[in-house]
Amino acid sequence: MAYETPIGGYPRHDAYLPVECTIPCPGGARKVLAGKTRSVGAGGLEILLPESLPHGTHLIVRVREGEPVHGYVVWTNRGRPSQPENHVSHGITFDRPVDPDLVLQWVYRADRQSHARALVQFGVEYHQEGERSQGTCLNLSRGGMFIATDRPTPTGSEVSLFFTLPDLSHPFSVLARVVWARGQETGPASTNGMGVQFLDPKPSEAALIGAVVDRTCGDRPTA
Repeated sequence: MAYETPIGGYPRHDAYLPVECTIPCPGGARKVLAGKTRSVGAGGLEILLPESLPHGTHLIVRVREGEPVHGYVVWTNRGRPSQPENHVSHGITFDRPVDPDLVLQWVYRADRQSHARALVQFGVEYHQEGERSQGTCLNLSRGGMFIATDRPTPTGSEVSLFFTLPDLSHPFSVLARVVWARGQETGPASTNGMGVQFLDPKPSEAALIGAVVDRTCGDRPTA
């Protein structure tokens, strides 16, 4: 679920949405980079791109193949590398603020698509700051999973996940962020573990995850 904090006078929402950036080049040429947002707001975005752009670079941004929005790079910071390749975090300020209702449409459309959860069970290995641990995925969505484990990592930390989905041989390697953790429950119906949100899966792997979720949810018996 996205959340918001006021930054620069505009609410910002954590949301990992597909974004396309077009950079005008001399001579009328254009360069196009595909990436993902990390946060969105009426005044700008934080986006992950596969290469670093200089400060002040003007670009045209499309979020979810929507209407183009003009902006420019105000900061660049190479953060922790994602899997399987490095991505660079950029701060983008729009030339003109967009309609806040449009921002909510971006965010809540993503929430709806990530809402369906498939009841599954498969092993997951997760790494955090060089430490390896094991857990079991008990539910899966397009946007993340719940991992049952007695050693959840702290909320807000980033972890590298390694797993294979049921009935598939393809090994997944995905960077995720821990959005909540539960490690002190002792009741008979309680399960310790953590909920994680995928940060930047490959498009092909995101499609495979979505297919498993759709198939598993479609197989549930109805009342």
